[in-house]
Amino acid sequence: MIQIKYVPVEDCQAEWGNKEAVCKRFEGLKTKTLDSLLVEMRRNPEYSPFVINPSHKIVWIHFEGFLDFLRYRQDHRYES
Repeated sequence: MIQIKYVPVEDCQAEWGNKEAVCKRFEGLKTKTLDSLLVEMRRNPEYSPFVINPSHKIVWIHFEGFLDFLRYRQDHRYES
């Protein structure tokens, strides 16, 4: 099994991260809630490019794309 470890590069801001990185960046976000949000993102053609699944165990999420999606959900919260 391949172990992938994120190692930040000096003077570089990460644009993509795994679920653990997203949960650290957005304090209080639980993994199960993130899973539900990622399913919703994948189903929305506007936000699906911000979630990459190169294998069934690996997922990469674009931080700014995820934040845009949260803002979109906030703006459309009461629409059915």
